[in-house]
Amino acid sequence: MLDNKGAVLVITNIVLISILVITALVVDVGVMVIRKATISSIADSASLAAAQELTGDSEDIVDMALEYCEQNNIDRSKVTVTVDEDNQAVEVEINEDVFTIFAKVIGIDRMYTKVKTKAIAGAVSEVHIGIRPVAVEQKSFDYGELVTLKYNDDNYCGNYDAIALGGSGASSYKDNIMYGYNGILKVGDVIDTETGNMTGPTKQGIDYVLRNDPSAIDNFTRNSLKLWTIPIVDSLAVNGRKSVTVVGFAEFFIEDSNSQGEIQGRFIQYVTNGKIGEGQIDYGAKGARLIGGDPNE
Repeated sequence: MLDNKGAVLVITNIVLISILVITALVVDVGVMVIRKATISSIADSASLAAAQELTGDSEDIVDMALEYCEQNNIDRSKVTVTVDEDNQAVEVEINEDVFTIFAKVIGIDRMYTKVKTKAIAGAVSEVHIGIRPVAVEQKSFDYGELVTLKYNDDNYCGNYDAIALGGSGASSYKDNIMYGYNGILKVGDVIDTETGNMTGPTKQGIDYVLRNDPSAIDNFTRNSLKLWTIPIVDSLAVNGRKSVTVVGFAEFFIEDSNSQGEIQGRFIQYVTNGKIGEGQIDYGAKGARLIGGDPNE
């Protein structure tokens, strides 16, 4: 009888120890899963933040990702940032040890976790907010080229390269110069040209932009009022208020205007708030999106 009691006690102890070990592992694995989800979210956001700089210097891209991780309590030494050769993609990898809580009793002090994510930049086919009320006919531009975005002469019959976004008329046109169109525009959309030179509303809108944004092309920020996304259209060779079709989007930095209603901007490439389109012609306005990492890591 005593032998049976001893055997039961041994078995009971083994079962209890097994339960403790399993509980320790379950709790700590759960902690690791939660932490991995957190650093995965940080890696995603860091790669997207860095992708905003993909049209610039590769060092700026890397610094942006590292700074974002650091701001979210990830040590730089745990982060690896890789930019592809043509500055079209950035990959962020975070390697981190997660210290255990209960698994220490079985000799496991930490668990290793790694996440990797990648973001790319590409030509946009849809812009969500901030489009300005002028258009340019589709053609090739050179980066840095100064382009007249709105003329003061009647190129066609009543057409001065302005467009109606969210409504026609001088008031809507001026508001769109000052603040940008608060709506979505995508490739394939049909929009109307705006009639009349509207010299006064043009000057009032541009004066607002220049007065509130003293930046230059070598020091502007992402919220610059001079940074304009405008639609590229199939043609502006139409008379008066006519429909034209959006074929892409370009990015310009506004540099000059005059009392006759002309607007000039420097053609640049820039990552803006838009959706990348497969096979979309690149007119300078780019978007960024995640393409994921290795699901097995």
